[in-house]
Amino acid sequence: MKAPAATVGAGFAAAVVAGAVLAGPAQATPQGFTEEEFGVGYFYGTFDADPGYALLVGGSAEEFCEDGPDDPFGTAEPGSATARVFTRNNGTVVTKVNSRDQPLYLYVTPLDGPSFITEFCDIYFDDDPTTSVPDPVASGTANLKVRNTVLSESTVDIFNSVNGFLTAGDGTEYKVRASVDVLLENGAPTTNPVDFVNFSLTEIRR
Repeated sequence: MKAPAATVGAGFAAAVVAGAVLAGPAQATPQGFTEEEFGVGYFYGTFDADPGYALLVGGSAEEFCEDGPDDPFGTAEPGSATARVFTRNNGTVVTKVNSRDQPLYLYVTPLDGPSFITEFCDIYFDDDPTTSVPDPVASGTANLKVRNTVLSESTVDIFNSVNGFLTAGDGTEYKVRASVDVLLENGAPTTNPVDFVNFSLTEIRR
């Protein structure tokens, strides 16, 4: 796989709200937060790039299909982490995650996130021996950071990012960074993905 020295710009994230559906306010501990299990399933990637990329965080495409067969883009969370949940006096609920070594899988595809995983899972489940799903061109791990803030019943501030390394089949190594930073109103982003998603893939030259 030959990647551009840097690919930065528009991309996508798995159901930007992934991880934003929080449990109801819990009784805070004396430290000010509770610890809860947090499902991990994120997508990042490029739009209108050649080649185009889809970066899956939390599991491989097959694991996304198995975890959310009815809606792998919107509901699948094949990975897990521990979240700290803070309930403020004003009712705001903040969920924070700082997790190391989350699995990464990079695919080459001209499709956007929903189309890529939908097509992948359709083939994965079709039981047709003449069709096959694409293999990832590189895999690795990353540090994942999440900060989801429920401001009201209708407004959620979403931030998540990964910073890690990938290795391709030929041994080439890459550094990858990706992030989403967006405000949701009634479950929908208030801006276009080009404005709230960043993705970069850089070959490590030795």
